[in-house]
This record gives sequence, C-alpha cells and structure tokens, in this order.
Amino acid sequence: MNRDLIKIGIIEDNNYLLENYREFFSHYNDIQLLFTYQSLEEWESSGGHLHDPDIILLDLILPGKDGIEGIGLLRRAFPFVKILVISGDDRQEAIVDSIKQGANGFLVKPGQLAEVYRAVVDITRDGAYLSPKAAARLIQHVGARVEDQLSKKLTKRELELVLLLKEGLTYKELAEKMFVSVYTVNHHLKKIYQKLSVESKSQLISKVLNKSF
Repeated sequence: MNRDLIKIGIIEDNNYLLENYREFFSHYNDIQLLFTYQSLEEWESSGGHLHDPDIILLDLILPGKDGIEGIGLLRRAFPFVKILVISGDDRQEAIVDSIKQGANGFLVKPGQLAEVYRAVVDITRDGAYLSPKAAARLIQHVGARVEDQLSKKLTKRELELVLLLKEGLTYKELAEKMFVSVYTVNHHLKKIYQKLSVESKSQLISKVLNKSF
C-alpha cells in the first residue's frame, strides 16, 4: 500500500455533492475514500466509528446533530483525525466555533473541487487549511492584540503583508496593493516564515490564530 495514502471520510447531506466527491477523489491514487454519510446519526448507526480515517470532510448544516456538535463526536471517536469543515455558512461565529471545537480547517462553499483536494493535502502535511474568506473572518476575530504582538517581531512592511493576507489576495494582488513586485512579496514572506518559524501560509495563519509567537 502507498505509505503516503490519505484515508478520508465524508459527512455531507447533499447527495449531489457526495457523488461529485466520490467521482473526483476516484481519480487520485493518493486518496482512499473510506466512507460517506449524510448525517452524524447515519455515521453513528452504520459503524462509521470502526474506520480509521486520516481526515474527515464535515458539513456544518446537517439533519439532526449539526457539524459543530459533530466535531466533538468525531474527536472522541478518532482522537488523532484531522477535520476539515466545508460549509456554506461563512459567518465569523460559525468559523470561530468550528476551530475552537477542534477543526483543523475551514473551506467556504461553493468552492472548486481542486481546492478541496489542496486543503486535504495541506491539512495532512501542515496541520491546517483556511480558505481566503475563512482566513479573513478569523483574522478579523483575532483583532488588534495579535497585530501588536506581531509588530514586535516583524518590520512595518512585513506586518502590512500579514494583515493583507486576511483579504485572501493572490501574490500578484498583494504586490499591486503594496506597490512592489511579486518577487518582493515572496522575499518578505520568506523573512516572515523565518521569523515566525513556519514553512507555509497555512502554518502562518494557524500560528496567528493560536497567538503562538
């Protein structure tokens, strides 16, 4: 068996979306889809806890028990599993509550299936993933206290770049906002990663949210 195989489970009540997931992931040799359920109750009654997934894709809005409650249930069943919430509920409260309950990532619907795959890989490798909109909501929630802490470690220009990341801009858009080249943006990011001891944007966002400087 491929030692890099990522075993996933999905709990999503939209049958059309479930079929899309099944079809999409079937094309990846590094993904093994262990189970799909349309509710937490179905997962509980169908022996879903007997599986051993690496990551679970979880909707928040489900019939019966909702996804926020589900994060706790899944954590108790699988203490080491990664949980990626994929939801159309993009309220700050929903995103913050998901992370507080123990989710490793949040992706706002509707999103491209390619982004779902990227999120699965990033969470497996780096431990966290946030779509641009989710990142923006969470960084807004963290507030000025983190900005003050970051200003003690970063230059004014580096801090500006970190704060712009909350808008979910591409490197090209960041460069245009800061009136610099994409090369300069990458240079600043490398310095930021080094100063904050991270290796990726996902790790940077996770560190900012956890205030672990």
